[in-house]
Amino acid sequence: MRDSFIALSLGLGFIWFARTIVIRRKRNPRGLPLPPGPKGLPLLGNVFQFPQANPWEGYHKLCEEYGRLTSNYARRAVDLLDKRSANYSDRPTSPIVDLMNLNWSFGLMPYGSMWRQHNRTFHKYFSNSAVQQYYPIMYEETKAFLRRVNSQPNDIFEDMTLLFGAALMRVAYGIDDDRKNKVLVDNGATLVSRFSDAVIPGRFLVSSIPALRHVPSWFPGAGFQKIFEELAHISFKALYPPFEEAKSNFAKGASGKHPSIAADLIDSLPDKSDANYATLETIARNVCAVGYVAGAETTVSSATALLYVLANYPEVYAKAQAEVDAVIGSGRLPLVTDREGLPYVHAIVKEVGRWYTVVPLGVAHATKEDDEYDGYFIPKKTIILQNNWAMMHDPDVFDKPFEFVPERYIKDGKIDPSVPDADHAAFGHGRRNDALFLMAASLLATHTITAPKDEAGNIVPMKLEGQNLAISKPLPFKCEIALRPGREHLLE
Repeated sequence: MRDSFIALSLGLGFIWFARTIVIRRKRNPRGLPLPPGPKGLPLLGNVFQFPQANPWEGYHKLCEEYGRLTSNYARRAVDLLDKRSANYSDRPTSPIVDLMNLNWSFGLMPYGSMWRQHNRTFHKYFSNSAVQQYYPIMYEETKAFLRRVNSQPNDIFEDMTLLFGAALMRVAYGIDDDRKNKVLVDNGATLVSRFSDAVIPGRFLVSSIPALRHVPSWFPGAGFQKIFEELAHISFKALYPPFEEAKSNFAKGASGKHPSIAADLIDSLPDKSDANYATLETIARNVCAVGYVAGAETTVSSATALLYVLANYPEVYAKAQAEVDAVIGSGRLPLVTDREGLPYVHAIVKEVGRWYTVVPLGVAHATKEDDEYDGYFIPKKTIILQNNWAMMHDPDVFDKPFEFVPERYIKDGKIDPSVPDADHAAFGHGRRNDALFLMAASLLATHTITAPKDEAGNIVPMKLEGQNLAISKPLPFKCEIALRPGREHLLE
């Protein structure tokens, strides 16, 4: 009996092994190798080898060690994420997205019909041409920001968060109440920051072993359940209350003095008896939330880096301010439409995006089907990370890539469109950051920004330090800000 059992086990094992070989040969008939990389552990794979500190640098080092399949990061990224987007636009499944109830963010949705509907709706309202209708909101919020900076310059980091967050809240929902906006903006910032930290590969074991999501919170070692339960509650507050308020305001005919995305989407919804009503309302709710939750946090990070540059590079600041004074004068605040006449300020914004890469590893993609590329076999569900940081600091593309040089974006007194910028790293899906340009030009027009000084009047060296998150958010720093003489009338 025992011998029969052993023989049966061996037979089944052989059948399983043979079947595995047949499937592998069918999927990879040419027997191509997998892309090179560190050898992982059985079952756990590379879970303990994922870079944790500044992972974008860690992955870059791994690419250099094992071969990065390319002499040009950006070209290979375009080959896969643009030219083969139908296969490389999927998203890896993550238990963290479910645990945080973040399935409403279409940036995390699997590629398919719902993703396409969300993406189409989002770009309808956030394309370069569409955002122009929101310029009046940007101008009002920017002037309010300048007033706050003038009265409490030490609070400028909080003021920047409110500037971009409140502007997006008004654009998304038409909510003009600063107190409500601040609460909602804080919720969104917390959600993005905590999620960005959680999804760093290797940070939580449940990411690599999804079955752990079913472990109850009281079980030893399952403290992550309580963390994600709290974040799921914040996710709910970010998604539902502002949209419900927008619906209520729309019903009462009080949707705000400027156009809002929510009001337009609500107005276009069919009757509730329509079979598509629930789906269309869900898409409307989700798109509005993505618009303010994701946009505000990334823009604040870029704005913080920009403020550091203005304070720490006096020659850059002086040249930019001279350009603003020559073109705009002292009679009004800059407008977004002044950008073409302010190429150096525009170049500073572009260089900030390149030099301080806010989303260093982009958003993870996954292959829908098996693929072959450059002599390697790429299995279905392979996770693809676009190392934006490496692309924007590639010495083969940028001279002195770790130095801040706005002039690299200027040729013959104009912006040189041939030089890659942070939007190129997003492979055509980025858009010009009008609000960031407006903040930079407006600060230059109204304030002096310098490095801090000690009691003896000596300049204190500045350092820009970022939090180790998927979205690289700089930590606050000290600088000195004062209203320029004769510019008081610009804040009235």
